[in-house]
Amino acid sequence: MLMRSILFVFPLIACASFLDASTLVWDHTEVRIKMGPDEKEARASFKVTNEGEKVVRIARVKSNCGCTNTILNKKILPPGESAEIVAIFSKGKRQGLNRNRLQVYLDSQVDALVTLKMNVQIPALIEAQPQIVFWKPESSKTPRPVHLLIDERHIDQILQIDYDRSRLTVTTESDDPKNNGPIVLKVEPKDFSKLYRGTITVYAGGPNGRKAETRVHAFVQP
Repeated sequence: MLMRSILFVFPLIACASFLDASTLVWDHTEVRIKMGPDEKEARASFKVTNEGEKVVRIARVKSNCGCTNTILNKKILPPGESAEIVAIFSKGKRQGLNRNRLQVYLDSQVDALVTLKMNVQIPALIEAQPQIVFWKPESSKTPRPVHLLIDERHIDQILQIDYDRSRLTVTTESDDPKNNGPIVLKVEPKDFSKLYRGTITVYAGGPNGRKAETRVHAFVQP
């Protein structure tokens, strides 16, 4: 399993602009995480210290994505004390770079005190290029090629390709048959005169039951 790497950046001093003019100091406000292929979630911790002279209360932490939940271990911060916000990112079926933003609000403040950033890089074990194929009245009525880019360290076979066989024809071939080159899908509508919007899903597998998938969206505009 690949080990996750985390990079912390951007220390910050935030001054609250309400009654007590408290000063909050963060150990960092941005993290970058690389997930391993078998990891389901990633966690990041943000520590804040009240270096002011008045008690501060953290009202809430708002995430920009339902994929990221937060745990705040302490809401009320007397002078000199610290709190920790733990962000938990659930990978689901996401791939590539995911930018998560966490806005921290204090009592009696409309605007966020600070925006914490959690950037998570998820390995793309299989990726379709392009991810969209389409046909318009003026375009050529020919098959569209889709290249499947596979991370051979973790994926070694295509398990299944799902699509609407009543509306599409999808065939597979190698980009370089002599050298077992990348797999290419050839996608073609069965009827160019009918409006169509659909998805082709490619399921792949690897050692120890590892699974991955990618999607291609097909559109026909008659």
